[in-house]
Amino acid sequence: MDFTTKNVVQELSRECTNRLIPISENFLIYYVKLLMLNPRWGIFSGTLPYRNDVQYFVKHCLEKLNNQSHSSIVTLKLQLYFKENFENLENMIIKNRTALKARILPLEKVILEAFTEDKIELEEVFRKIVYFITLTSGLGNPTDELVFKEAEAALGSVLSETDLKEFVKDTSENKEYQLVELTELVTGIRLFNRDSKKGGAGIEDLPKILTRAIEVTLEDIEKTLESIMEIVNLLTTAVDTNYEIVASGGTYILHQHRPDGVNEIKFHHVMNLLIIYRQYELFVRKILLEVNTMSVTAKATIEKLQDALRNVHEIVSFRIAIPTIQVFPLFSQVAHVWCQLQNQTIALSELNQMLLHLRFEVKKANFSVDVINVMLGSSEIISDADRLEITNEMKITKTNPEAPIVYPSDMEKFDEIELQYLGFCSWKFIETGGGLIPANPNMGVVEVDGKYYAFCCPEAAVAFCTNPSRNILRGLEIVRHRCELINLLHLEEQLAKVSKIEKLVIEVPQVTLKFNVGMQTELHPNPTNIDPTYLWNIWDWKRQAILYANLSRHKTRTTQTNKSRAWESVLVQTHQLKDISQQTKKDNYSNVPTVSSFIYGLRGRQDHLQHVITLTRRTDEY
Repeated sequence: MDFTTKNVVQELSRECTNRLIPISENFLIYYVKLLMLNPRWGIFSGTLPYRNDVQYFVKHCLEKLNNQSHSSIVTLKLQLYFKENFENLENMIIKNRTALKARILPLEKVILEAFTEDKIELEEVFRKIVYFITLTSGLGNPTDELVFKEAEAALGSVLSETDLKEFVKDTSENKEYQLVELTELVTGIRLFNRDSKKGGAGIEDLPKILTRAIEVTLEDIEKTLESIMEIVNLLTTAVDTNYEIVASGGTYILHQHRPDGVNEIKFHHVMNLLIIYRQYELFVRKILLEVNTMSVTAKATIEKLQDALRNVHEIVSFRIAIPTIQVFPLFSQVAHVWCQLQNQTIALSELNQMLLHLRFEVKKANFSVDVINVMLGSSEIISDADRLEITNEMKITKTNPEAPIVYPSDMEKFDEIELQYLGFCSWKFIETGGGLIPANPNMGVVEVDGKYYAFCCPEAAVAFCTNPSRNILRGLEIVRHRCELINLLHLEEQLAKVSKIEKLVIEVPQVTLKFNVGMQTELHPNPTNIDPTYLWNIWDWKRQAILYANLSRHKTRTTQTNKSRAWESVLVQTHQLKDISQQTKKDNYSNVPTVSSFIYGLRGRQDHLQHVITLTRRTDEY
C-alpha cells in the first residue's frame, strides 16, 4: 500500500471512529483502492493529493459508510469477505492448524525443556508426550482413560524407556523434529488398530462424517441457489420489462417506461438489488463448484486411506517381528492421508461458515417487494433458461466491419472464451447504466480488440456496433462510477489503464436541424383596432387610479376677473421681413504712452524723503 492510500485510509478510519461507524480497516483499504480508479477524485497512487480533494473524498466515503444497508456497501462487503476467505482457503486451513498448535504450545515447550534422569519425572514427561500427540492428531480426548491408554500403548511401542532417556537429553530442535515423527507414528498405529477392530477409542469415523457433511452441504447450497435464482429472475424481469427497444435511423435505441409510483431512485434501487443478488449467486456457485471438487477429492482420499491401511495389513499379517524401516513409513503414510481428510473437513466447515456469512450480509439490503411488483406489473417472470430458449434460433448478422461476429461453429473452445461484462448483454448494460440482463452467446459474439461481447438480441448487437469503441468506453465510465461493479465484472485491470484519463467519453453536441419554410397568409384577416387609450403598464393604471381618486374629492368652480375678461380672440396680420444691410462703424486705431512711475527711497534710506518719479513719456514723442 503506497503512502497516498495509507494516508487517506488513516484519515477515513479516524473519521469513522469519531462518528461511531463500525468498519474494518481492510474494508476501507479495499474501498479506497477501488474509488481511486476514478480520476474525478483527484487522488492517484504515488502522488501527493490536494487537501480539498482528500476532504471531498472522505466526505463522500462517510456518506456511503454511514448507511451500512446501502446496496453498494453490501456488495463490496460480500466481495471483500469472499476474497479474504474463499480465495485463501488453504491459508485458512493453515491458520486453523496454527491456532491449534498455539493452544498446545505451552505443553510442547514443557516437553522440549525437560531434562532429567529421574524415573518418576521421565514417566511424567512420557505422559505429557502422550497428551501432546493425542491433542495434535485430534484422535480423541486424552483426559479419557481409554483414549489415554491406547495412545500410551501406541507410543510405548515406538518409544522405549531407553529412547525416552536419549530424547530428554537431545537438543530442542531435534526434540521438536522427533515429536512430529512420533505424532505420525502413533496416529498411524491407532488408526490401524481401529481398522483392525482392536482399538479406536475416541476416534470418529471421519470418512463417513466427511461424506455425509458434503452431501448435506450440497443439498443446502442447491436450496440456497434455487431461492437466489427465484429472486434474480424476479428482479431481472422487473428491470427488463420497463425497457423497450425502438428502431431509430438504421439503429436502435432503448426507451425506459417507468410505471406510476416508481421514481428514478426506487428504480435504481431495484437495479442495485439485482447487482447484489447476481454477486451472491456468483459466490454461491463458486462454493458449489468447490464442494463438488471436494466431494471427488474426498472419495479419492478415502480410497487412498483404505489403500494405505491395506498395505499395513499386508505387511503385518502373520508376522511376529517386522523391521521398523518397513512398517514405520506405512504408518506415517496413513497419518498423512488422515491429516488430508481432517484438512478437507476444516475446509468444508469454512465453506459452510462462508455461506452463513454471505446470507447474513445479503439480508442487510432493503428488499422492497411492493416496488418490484409495481415494476413487474402483469408480466410473467422469465428465467435465464427461458431467455436462452426464446433467442436460441436468432443470429447476429449485421454489425460493423471493425467488430466481426464469432459464432460457436467458428471456434473449437467457444464455451471457454471469456465474455466481457460476465456474459451479460453489453449494450443493455451501457444503456441502462448498470442493468445486468443475461445475454445469449449462441447467437454469436462480437469481437473488438481481442475481447468478446455478448448480447441478448440481434438488435442490441446492431446498436452496439454502430460505434463499438465509444460504447466500450461508456461501459468503463459507468463501472468506475459504481465501484461495486469493478470486481463483479472483472474490469479492474482495464480501469487501471485509464485511471488518469478524466473523461473517457466526450459528449458530441447534437446538431439542430434547420429548414427554410415559406407560408402565405391572408393580408388582414381581421380588421385592426388600435385603442389610443390602451395602457399595458400596470404603473400607468395605478397613476390613473390615483388621479381619478384625487379628482373625486374636488369640486369644479369658475371665476371671472378683469384681466381674464380681456382675453379675447384678436386677429393679427403680419408681413414678411425684408433683407436690409446697414453699416454702423469703421475700424481705426490710436497709440498712447504707457503710464510708468518709480517710487524712490524704498530701500537703503533711514529718513522719510521717499518720492515718486514719473517715467511716462510725453505724447509728442510718438
